[in-house]
Amino acid sequence: MNNYFKNTYLLISMNKLVSLIILLGLIFIGNVQAQKSNVNEPKPLFQSEEMLNLRLEADFTTVFSVTDDSTYFPAKISMADNNGKIKDIKLKTRTRGHARRDEDVCKFSPLRLRFPKKETSNTVFDEQRTIKLVTHCQKANANEQYIILEYLIYKAFNILTDSSFKVRQAKIVYVYSNSKKGPIEKFAFFIEKDKHLAKRLNAIELESIKIHPMRLNATHACLMDMFQYMIGNLDYSAYKKHNIKLMGDSNHESPPIAIPYDFDLCGLVLPNYAVPHPQFNLEKVTDRLYRGFKKDPEIVYQTIKTFNNKKADIYQLFENSELLNKKVKKRVIKYLDEFYNIINDEQLVKVVFIEKARVMHN
Repeated sequence: MNNYFKNTYLLISMNKLVSLIILLGLIFIGNVQAQKSNVNEPKPLFQSEEMLNLRLEADFTTVFSVTDDSTYFPAKISMADNNGKIKDIKLKTRTRGHARRDEDVCKFSPLRLRFPKKETSNTVFDEQRTIKLVTHCQKANANEQYIILEYLIYKAFNILTDSSFKVRQAKIVYVYSNSKKGPIEKFAFFIEKDKHLAKRLNAIELESIKIHPMRLNATHACLMDMFQYMIGNLDYSAYKKHNIKLMGDSNHESPPIAIPYDFDLCGLVLPNYAVPHPQFNLEKVTDRLYRGFKKDPEIVYQTIKTFNNKKADIYQLFENSELLNKKVKKRVIKYLDEFYNIINDEQLVKVVFIEKARVMHN
């Protein structure tokens, strides 16, 4: 075989290999998101986009004074059941989280709700035992905008892939028992449980092992890292499993996928308590830095194609939100414009996502 045919054969073989890698990535993502049996349906809480209207009563002064993970306090939640009848459920609650649990950061910490068994039947909380609630942090309206933006970020990742955490928005009236403080009504949202996400994706959560990001599903990892770049988020690590859940194929036939959560410190949200990440020598919270590892360029270009195909849906998500004020909406659209200008500039794509992508040692 002469050199011409050898080179041609090698080129065809490499192209086939790249196509196979992409196909395998898409097969796993498809496997974990496309099954239509009831097992793979989200729980009732996440089967609707409608705003929940709830009333949550507790001694929040005491709840927020205790920050361990084991102490729960009595609470009561009121809602309309599936028949429209108001139902009260006695439950327990505690604080959760890391930075937002610090009273210097948040006066109203994120909460974890624990429901009694069998009390949630015929309500949206059916099959929920414990669940995370993301709260407004501070009373100021600006802080409520941060939470709305974080909710919309989860929804944006839902647009790109079903291999993502479901969320459900709510307006909650918080009632302070044993206190002279009056009730307050704020936006909040619930996050799908890890085990429910795994079951929906026909996957298993990989809790006890560390996996180098280059061993992850390359297609999904590129999508996830580019999404983090879009929103200006550096507060995550797949290897350390910081703000990342690793899900593996239950048949152990495909590489794991990394599913992100907790986006409050990103440049798109831009909360007043965020500072530039100390590790990366950036001047502003809104400065972007791609943290993805090297991928075959074809995977990068396919990922960009996905973002472009979903561009209109992502923009509409933020533009059509009745909860965002005009000033915040204008800033967010400008920030998204900057991202889309980058991924549609061939030279910038080559520099940012290919040449400067991370390698094993960094």
